[in-house]
Amino acid sequence: MSAKHCVLAYSGGLDTSAIVPWLIDQGYVVHAVLVDVGQSEDLPALREKALSLGSETAVVRDAKPEIFEKVVPYALGLGATYEGVYRLGTALTRPFIALEQIRRARELGGGTLIHGATGKGNDQVRFEYAYRSLAPDYPVLAPWKSWEFGGRQDLIDYLANKGLEGDYEVIKDYSLDENFWHLSVEGGVLEDPTSTLEVDRVLASVADRFGGNAHAKPPSKTLEIKIEEGLPVSINGESVAPDRTIARLNSDYRHEPWSWDLVIENRFTGVKSRGLYINPAAKLLHIAVDALSRSCLNKPTFDYYVNLGHQYAAMLYRGEYFSDQRMILESAARAVMRSLNGDVTVNLSPTPYVSRINADRPLFCEEIATFEKSDFSHQDAQGFIRLSWQSAVGQPFSEAENESAMEPNARPASEVCRDQSVSGAGLVSSAL
Repeated sequence: MSAKHCVLAYSGGLDTSAIVPWLIDQGYVVHAVLVDVGQSEDLPALREKALSLGSETAVVRDAKPEIFEKVVPYALGLGATYEGVYRLGTALTRPFIALEQIRRARELGGGTLIHGATGKGNDQVRFEYAYRSLAPDYPVLAPWKSWEFGGRQDLIDYLANKGLEGDYEVIKDYSLDENFWHLSVEGGVLEDPTSTLEVDRVLASVADRFGGNAHAKPPSKTLEIKIEEGLPVSINGESVAPDRTIARLNSDYRHEPWSWDLVIENRFTGVKSRGLYINPAAKLLHIAVDALSRSCLNKPTFDYYVNLGHQYAAMLYRGEYFSDQRMILESAARAVMRSLNGDVTVNLSPTPYVSRINADRPLFCEEIATFEKSDFSHQDAQGFIRLSWQSAVGQPFSEAENESAMEPNARPASEVCRDQSVSGAGLVSSAL
């Protein structure tokens, strides 16, 4: 197929809606792909919208089963968060959207791969890393890097001039991205960290998104979560698959005051961003798995487990899903997650906290940890302290050295030693 046939990752939003007629103006035949990643939108209606904008074909693909099989287990079992607070809502899905694009392009016999990400953010990297990894011979075009438009109003005017007016609002408060894992809210007042942010107003403006009735009350203030090999298998005694567990928790608790994270993050491109991420399921399950890991894993393994979570999150954040490093990290994760088995009780009021941990093979031992009488020998700690000090410190440290080190203009010890050496050499030289 000619490179003038293109496959567009189409979302139905303003950007990708403007991209369709723009591509046609450039002489392309457009094939739109709408990928179902759990967004609460009418995908068949969006498919018809893509056709009405001029797409030659438009298909809907369901990526959720593959996402839940391949990446969600590690996002959950490792408690994977980027920079400690971003729970990877968008990063989890972009590689699989790109994968469906490539599959569609192969069905059509080739073509140019198109995405609607801007040059500022991470999504452009995630899409194009996937393209290069899986279809390095396919041309790639990112309209935001080549077209003449500068912002939302330009796109709205362009569509209006084409007679393609839609429900796009230049006064729209926020940019939203929704999937099974989270709802991200960006733009508007969130772009100015120096202004006073009224989170309740932001939440109220998106009350009709991400899981139903804004007035629904959560069914329970306590969750008994059973975990096997790092993954939830039942909630309050009811066996539920991870996909239904996540959907249920997001729907039930999305209006709770603790359900969101307000994050300033360092994008891979170097541009900082600020977003409000609504992700109660991820937050609750991360809290439960973290508690279990602290009960089940010894110190070296726990440190390695935490580091694995950080590395896995950073790898996904950067868009390196189709890579050797991802497979290596997942192999290590499976080995550690095998030890994460047990029941965790999470109380949700006033904010989620773990009230009970019943691990299958806990390392926490009440008989040792107790403040009451036990068989533990306190005298054994004397030898432990002597030997560990020898390894960790190894030499006396004077009070004078401590005071000197605290002085604001204190010179590094290496410089002092060097000067003393030079001074000593001079004395010897003069004596001779």
